Amino acid sequence: MRFLCLAFILIFVSCKEEKVRLHEDFVFGYGGMQNLKLFKFTGDTVFVSPNYPARVKAYFYLIDDYEKNKINEFLDTIKGTNFEKEYINDDVVDGLYYQFEFLKSKKRVYVQNFESYEIKNLTEFADYLIHIDRYKKEIEHYNLKIDFGNTAGF
Repeated sequence: MRFLCLAFILIFVSCKEEKVRLHEDFVFGYGGMQNLKLFKFTGDTVFVSPNYPARVKAYFYLIDDYEKNKINEFLDTIKGTNFEKEYINDDVVDGLYYQFEFLKSKKRVYVQNFESYEIKNLTEFADYLIHIDRYKKEIEHYNLKIDFGNTAGF
């Protein structure tokens, strides 16, 4: 009987894993050639607004624990970094630009055709988020009242 109770406790404790959560909700947007796509990361859901600000339709998809852990790693690496609000290379007319808006810390970083060691982690983070989006199946979302933050830079 004692062995059975101990086995039950071990099974119960091992089954009760802590759910992976994002360290912070944030909005990520990227664009080029006048196409802008915005993502709002909240919990395990990513809300997507393609062709912003037209916003005729919105979409969403779910991210798994591996993706949340990877995103949390990026959030941890940039958490203590004091970024400038804008990194802009005025010598390049078109190209890739992106913006992070971290809702909890009220921090926004806009990058336009700018590469440097200082923003290497941000660029890798942006590349990872774009990569995730390329293989996810988006589901249409009918509530278009999703707040995608401050997109004035775009």
